[in-house]
Amino acid sequence: MKAERILSIDIFRGLTIFLMVFVNELAGVSNIPDWMKHIPPGENGMTFVDVVFPAFLFIVGMAIPFAVLSREVKGEGVWSFWGHVLTRTLGLVVLGVYMVNAEEMNRDANLISYGLWASSLYVAAILIWNRYPKTTEKRQGQIYLGLKLVGVTILIVLYLLFRKGTEGELTGMTPSWWGILGLIGWAYLLSIIAYMLSDKNLVALVGIFAGLLALLLLLRSDAVSLPSILEGLKAQTGHLAHTVVTLSGIICSLLLMKGGVMDRPSVKIRHMLILGVLLLVIGYFVQPFGGISKIAATPSWALFSAASCCFLFPLVYWLVDVKGIKNWANFVKPAGQNPLLTYILPPLLYAILGYGFIPDLLSSGVPGFLRALVFSLLMLLVTKWLTKKGIRLHL
Repeated sequence: MKAERILSIDIFRGLTIFLMVFVNELAGVSNIPDWMKHIPPGENGMTFVDVVFPAFLFIVGMAIPFAVLSREVKGEGVWSFWGHVLTRTLGLVVLGVYMVNAEEMNRDANLISYGLWASSLYVAAILIWNRYPKTTEKRQGQIYLGLKLVGVTILIVLYLLFRKGTEGELTGMTPSWWGILGLIGWAYLLSIIAYMLSDKNLVALVGIFAGLLALLLLLRSDAVSLPSILEGLKAQTGHLAHTVVTLSGIICSLLLMKGGVMDRPSVKIRHMLILGVLLLVIGYFVQPFGGISKIAATPSWALFSAASCCFLFPLVYWLVDVKGIKNWANFVKPAGQNPLLTYILPPLLYAILGYGFIPDLLSSGVPGFLRALVFSLLMLLVTKWLTKKGIRLHL
């Protein structure tokens, strides 16, 4: 079977990354409607902002079957495949933990300034994970390897210089949580393991999905006394919820791939919409297991988010791949092609410039909303320019 490149997946990824940058900017804007913010901890419900992160998990899942197929077509061996998977997971987790610690830094006690520490972090990420041009010249290859080693050295130095906590209780870097990138990394790893265990079979994967969802509900239940071996898993239910979303993306992708991506598109769209309805119904009935909360990563939130993607992706697929109407999405192409760079550009910029350059007028209400929107679009333009200059990050 030939590996295919599906433009709608790239565009959906680009839209999601653009929204991730936008809602991060919007989080610093006051006097905006509640539906533009995350639902606070302890409250029941979700807004479109709460769907953006799981939308990226969903599209990660959709890309997995195509990525696996592409590597199989190239004849990649088992060890090489799993080496790539584990390296990618490690990169996401490490970068996620560093970004979390940057937010938790004690800026008075840290051994170098926050701006220098954080900007060095993102420069190191670019040096390590840039997709350097293929070359047969030994010297050029050594230069590329040297740049990666410089990046790794910077990360080690930053680790040694880092301090957080209060005076008298200062500590070094610790994973208080994994960060958005780290959570994506764990969901990616668990989902690709499930996909390979299913032997890439849709029915088997649905069975694994049902089993993981049942385990998630069991761990979320207060009415059931769990064996001691399972009690330790309770703290990991967030990873299971994220994996449920990613597996939903894989299932949606398998529905799309069956018989060829462009074979009977109306049937594929119908099947994806039916999947969305099923997820929506299940999500409704499992609300007693924690309610609806992104912060708590509840089963209903995960299922409602995945259902939303099952309704939205077919629209993009119909417009872009079926009807060929794709120019409207040109503005998100840079984010779809270079998502990691797009995601780290804003914190890199703020690490260099700080937040003080933003006037109060542009931090509140409609002006603040427009500033966040313009800033997010500007990040797409910068990503496009840097991509043309050869900076394209790949984990």
